[in-house]
Amino acid sequence: MTDVSPETLILQLARSLHASGSPAYELDSQMEQVAAALGRPAAFFSTPTALFVTFDDERHGTRLLRVYPGDTNLGRYAELFRLQQSIQDESVSVHAAWSRLQEIQAMPDGYATVIQIASYGIVGACVAVLVGGNDTVVAAAGVIGLIIGALVLGLSRLQYPPHLTNVIAGFVSSAIACVVQAWVAPCNFELTALSALIVLVPGLQLTISINELATQNLASGSARIAGAMTTLLTLIFGVYMGYGFVSALHRIPVSIAPHTPSLLASASVMVPIGLCLAVLFRTRYRDIPWLLGSTLIAYGTLRLAGEYFGPFAAVWIASVVAGVTSRLLSRRLRLPAAVMLMPALILLVPGSLGFTGMAHIMLREDLPSGIRLLTTMLLTAVAIVAGQLVTDVIAPIRNGRKLEGELTRKTNETQNE
Repeated sequence: MTDVSPETLILQLARSLHASGSPAYELDSQMEQVAAALGRPAAFFSTPTALFVTFDDERHGTRLLRVYPGDTNLGRYAELFRLQQSIQDESVSVHAAWSRLQEIQAMPDGYATVIQIASYGIVGACVAVLVGGNDTVVAAAGVIGLIIGALVLGLSRLQYPPHLTNVIAGFVSSAIACVVQAWVAPCNFELTALSALIVLVPGLQLTISINELATQNLASGSARIAGAMTTLLTLIFGVYMGYGFVSALHRIPVSIAPHTPSLLASASVMVPIGLCLAVLFRTRYRDIPWLLGSTLIAYGTLRLAGEYFGPFAAVWIASVVAGVTSRLLSRRLRLPAAVMLMPALILLVPGSLGFTGMAHIMLREDLPSGIRLLTTMLLTAVAIVAGQLVTDVIAPIRNGRKLEGELTRKTNETQNE
């Protein structure tokens, strides 16, 4: 085997973590601990498109890695997390760690294509139930979701730019939804398009960006929030073009107002949504039960808290419960907290509010309602982030090497006494 330097292992591990969707506040701190464990202390500075690494003995030089935002891959992230823990515990050599990293990078990228496409459709139909659509909206959102899933996966394999894919997906979903409302049956084309596109709506990205800003990762947070807003705008522009195309051919009837779904209807779609999120987040098979559990806990807490508190307080409480639960279980199972936290937060993130707000502004020319919804989106994201900051106090992330050092220090002090 060719000799591999610790620096090469550190750089490639950092690049892999970034590609798996690790936010800046986790990547920087974790990699600093890994570098210290390998005897090559370094400082890390990550943004969505660049990763800077400066080793302590190279103060006049900084390594720049050009990286690109990728889809979240919780299966690969969990394996990388375990590799990180092994390096920090010094239970693996550099050569063994490098071999394991190569194996992780060669892992299959997610589930079979058919399963991924089906997940888009199922999520679309289930979200249509949650947002209060009628039977036509639910059926149309499921079918359009299948089309969007096939379109997104096909265009990504053809290496189309993501923002162009968003425009095309928005156009297709809006056009089909308008056709259904104009020629098939009464429904609500906005809810139909939103439900079909919900996987592409950057609600989680927006929440992560605000969390990065709150943790003083200003460069990464600013870049990520700009990317989230750009994604949202490209989706809405595609929806606007699809609506304009169909409305030029035929008058689109007035949309049917949504209704509040019953608790039974909402609960019945939680398991399908959780399973589909496991597929879309590329979760390992053995982690699916924990993902389902965290999803049910988050949504159950949200509905229960909503009975007694206001909407923002309910979101904050659900965020705290989801965060603490994921931290405690991750310690016991030796898994990254993101495996259980990200799917849980998907049900809380305000991406649908941003989508609806922009739709009010562009499609209905209702500026006051659009601004109100966009403001609600930001406040909801702030409530989620506030819940995660409280989680850091209740169940802080503890580093095994630091704990071991503290125990050793306390033991020595006791012996000296």
